[in-house]
Amino acid sequence: MPTLQPQKVRTDHRRVKRLPAAESTEWVGLWSLSLGLAAVAVATIVYFAGRDSVGASFILFGTAAMVALVMRASANPNA
Repeated sequence: MPTLQPQKVRTDHRRVKRLPAAESTEWVGLWSLSLGLAAVAVATIVYFAGRDSVGASFILFGTAAMVALVMRASANPNA
C-alpha cells in the first residue's frame, strides 16, 4: 500500500521572529564547588585516618590552586 509523503511547509524567512539566545548555566562554578567538597572529604580522611595534617593541607592547597587556574582561564575577557 503506497503512503503519501507529507507536504513541505513553506515559510517566509523574512517574517521569522528572531529570539534572543538563552542564558547558559555557568558550569565552572558548579565544577569548582564539587571539586572543593571532594577535596575536603579526601583531606578529612587523610587527616583523621593517618593523622597527616601536612598531607591534608597539600590536598586542599592543590585543589584551591587548580580551581584558581581554571577560573582564571575561563574568565570572560569582555567583563
